[in-house]
Amino acid sequence: MGDIATTPAAHHEVDEFSTLDPADIPPFGEYARWSRRVVAFLLDNAILAGLMFVAVGPGLAPSMLPGLDNDGSLGLAVGDLRWSESAWMLGAVIAMTVLQAYTGATPGKRAVGIVVVNRDSGRPVGLVTTVLRWLAHFLDAILCIGYLRPLWDMERRTFADSLLSTVVVLSRSPEPHPWIAPLVRPGRSGAQVVTAGAAVLCTAGALFAVGPTSSTSGSFLSSATCTTWDRTTRPGVPQLSEATFTSTGAGTISRWGVTHALPSTGEGSEITIAWDGSLPVDADVSLEAVLTSPDGSRLEYSTPLDTDGTGFGADPTSPGTIEIPANDLRGIAPGWSWSAQMRVDGVAIPGCGGRAPF
Repeated sequence: MGDIATTPAAHHEVDEFSTLDPADIPPFGEYARWSRRVVAFLLDNAILAGLMFVAVGPGLAPSMLPGLDNDGSLGLAVGDLRWSESAWMLGAVIAMTVLQAYTGATPGKRAVGIVVVNRDSGRPVGLVTTVLRWLAHFLDAILCIGYLRPLWDMERRTFADSLLSTVVVLSRSPEPHPWIAPLVRPGRSGAQVVTAGAAVLCTAGALFAVGPTSSTSGSFLSSATCTTWDRTTRPGVPQLSEATFTSTGAGTISRWGVTHALPSTGEGSEITIAWDGSLPVDADVSLEAVLTSPDGSRLEYSTPLDTDGTGFGADPTSPGTIEIPANDLRGIAPGWSWSAQMRVDGVAIPGCGGRAPF
């Protein structure tokens, strides 16, 4: 024979500001006030936004409700940082969905003492109904009318709640879902511990979502005067006079000791080399640069200068420029240095360089 649906025992919480007659309160808890649902939503989004900042960076995090963005970077979100590409973020979304499905509450709901249950049984609704309810929230998102509906609905339900026969009630210990009922211990002595854990998680999420933020600019200008040989002793060879490194990098952003390099602005960097004297006609001339990390790893660049009537012309004039791709500085360790030189017919003309300010 099939299972017979039973009405759970009456053990519910009552809002101290409730205006309902006790006879009108459902047997499994009073309908949650709209303000509690809003706070629970904000806490859940704070958890996701905080994890997004720690695991990925200052990007848009997933939202617990469709149609409502979750920018936990206070306007500093970077569009090309995607939460869907992070295993941590995907795991968090799945975990919250499962908690909602089989316990009735995400950490935010647990912290404020509300659960989503079936209107008739008072039990958590399971995975399928939870996913369908989330999809139905797209209807609520139209002009946000559905999200505001609990303010005037007798059972404080959104359109999604009505479509899926769910209600949100005051409770931290609803009747367990049939799948996890065998795992629930009598008395549920761990309820307070779980609630405390949810509160800690919400607090940590909020700290990393909207905590104090500091940022540094990756843009800088570094110039060096080149001291090579006296041109009177080598009159036929040009002499480097100055090299300048100009960077337009986006820098870093930090919150509570967690630092992320911001994506490049796409403008890149460049080294400009100035020299005195003329370059030999038809000579093989190139401008060269090296970026060196503290560990000794190097990035090398070379830009040819044509002296045969093409490119820069028969007599390239000073200065010349070496382009550094936009993303090259993202992977280089702090404390790196740069150097630049000119090479004429295979012979290097000593150059100069400097250190980066970060």
